[in-house]
Amino acid sequence: MSYQVLARKYRPGTLAEVVGQPQTVKALVNAFDRQQLHHAYLFSGTRGVGKTTLARIIAKCLNCETGVTSTPCGICANCVAIADGSFVDLIEVDGASRNKVEETRELLEDIAYLATMGTYKVYIIDEVHALSDSSFQTLLKSLEEPPEHVKFVLATTNPDKVPVTVRSRCIQFHLRTMSIETIDEHLRSVLDQEGIRYDDASVRTLARLGQGSMRDALSLTDQAIALCGTDLAEAAVVDMLGCAPQNDVALILEHLVRRDRDGLFSAVAELVARGVDFSEVLAGLENGVHSLAMAKATHTSPDEALVDLLDQCETAWLQQAYQVLIMGGRDLQYAPEPRVGFEMTMLRLLDFVPIKIEDSAPEPTGKSTENVERTADSVTPVVSNSTDITQASATQTDIGSKSPEERRKTWQEQPIRMQAKRTEERRAEKERTANAKEAAMQVFTSEDEPPYVQILKDRFDAEFDAEWLDDENTQPR
Repeated sequence: MSYQVLARKYRPGTLAEVVGQPQTVKALVNAFDRQQLHHAYLFSGTRGVGKTTLARIIAKCLNCETGVTSTPCGICANCVAIADGSFVDLIEVDGASRNKVEETRELLEDIAYLATMGTYKVYIIDEVHALSDSSFQTLLKSLEEPPEHVKFVLATTNPDKVPVTVRSRCIQFHLRTMSIETIDEHLRSVLDQEGIRYDDASVRTLARLGQGSMRDALSLTDQAIALCGTDLAEAAVVDMLGCAPQNDVALILEHLVRRDRDGLFSAVAELVARGVDFSEVLAGLENGVHSLAMAKATHTSPDEALVDLLDQCETAWLQQAYQVLIMGGRDLQYAPEPRVGFEMTMLRLLDFVPIKIEDSAPEPTGKSTENVERTADSVTPVVSNSTDITQASATQTDIGSKSPEERRKTWQEQPIRMQAKRTEERRAEKERTANAKEAAMQVFTSEDEPPYVQILKDRFDAEFDAEWLDDENTQPR
C-alpha cells in the first residue's frame, strides 16, 4: 500500500473531528439537527484551515444512508464513496482550472436530473473567486433557485473577489486561522497515533511555522519525520527548517541585554555557518521579546529559556527592541544579503538606548526649597489694570464663600460675561476709530481758512462757468 501523507490520512471525516473552527461546526450541527438545510454554502479563509474538508463532510451529512444527519456513520457505501472520491453525485471542480463560461454551462447541464446514488447532488466549486464574470452570471440563477435535490458548496481564499450577487445567495462562513496551541495539540495527537517520539520544542516549532494552517503544519511534520525517522528532535527540526532554536534566541537576547558585541557577532557567525534563515531568526527574536514583555506586564513567567533575562531587561528597551526587530524584518528584503540586514538590525539594538525621563531632567541649582518658595512669593503677577485685579480678588472672595452649586454656576456663567465684555470692547473701539476719522477729515486747513473741501468746490464751479460762457456776449450757450 502506498504511503498517504498526514494531511490526507488524518483529514476529518465528521464535524466532531474538525478542530480550530468551533463556531462554524456548531452552526452546521444545529442546522442539520433541525433539518434547516440551506441550498448554498460559501466557506472562506486562508489555505489549510478546512474549507474543502467541511464541503466533503456536508456531502456526507446530506447523503449518508442513515438519512440527513450531523453525524454521518462513515461506514455506509455512500460515506465510503465520498471519502475515496468515487461518489457520482458529488461533483467537485476547481474554479481556477475550469473558469470559462462554456465549462460552467457544461457543469450545470445535468442539474435538473435527480441524484443517482444518494439523496442530494452536491456541487463543490473550489477557488470559486477564479471564475470569470460570465461564469458567475451563468451560475447566478442556478445558485439562487436550484432544484430541491441540489446543494452548492463554494470555497475561496479571497472572498472579496466573489461578486456580491453570489455572496448574497449563499450562507457564508469565514474560517479562522488556527492558533499555535490548537495546531500544537493536534500535531501531538497525530504523532502519538503514528508512534513517533518527540520533544516539546520540536512540535512547538512545527506548529509556529505552520502560520495558522493545519495542512502546512502537517506537511512540515511529514518532512521532519522523513528526516528524523521515529524520533523528532528540536536540533534536527530547526536545522531542516533553517530557523534558530529557542536556546539560540535566548543567547542572542542575552548578548543584546548585556551589550556584549563580541559575543553577539560570534553567535551571528555561527548562525551564518549553519545556513539559517535570518527572517526566521528575527521572528524568533520578536517572539522572545514579546514573551519577556508580557511576563513583565502580567507578572508571569516567560519561556523557560528566557527566565534568566527577565530581571536584566527594562520595559522601555523591550518596546524599542520589538519595533526595531519588526522594521528589520520588513527591510531585510532590501539588504544586499540577509546577513547584512540582520547585523545592521543588531547594531541598532546595541547603539540606540531609550532615554530615561529622569536622565533628561534639569540638574538642581543648589537652592533650597525654602529659597524657591521665598522667590516665588516675591514675584508680583503682571495684570492689565487695577480693575482686573479688583474683579479677580472679588471673584475669588465670592467663590470661596459660596456653596459648590453656586461656585459651579459662577464658573458656568463666566464665559458669557467674558464674551459680553469682549463685545463691548470691540464696539467702543469701533466708535473711537470712527470719531478719529471724522476729526481727521476736518483738519485740512487752519481755523482762519475755509475747509479744504469748500475750496475744491469753489474752484470747480468757477472752471465750469468759464467753460460754458460765450466769448462775445458773455452769455451761456
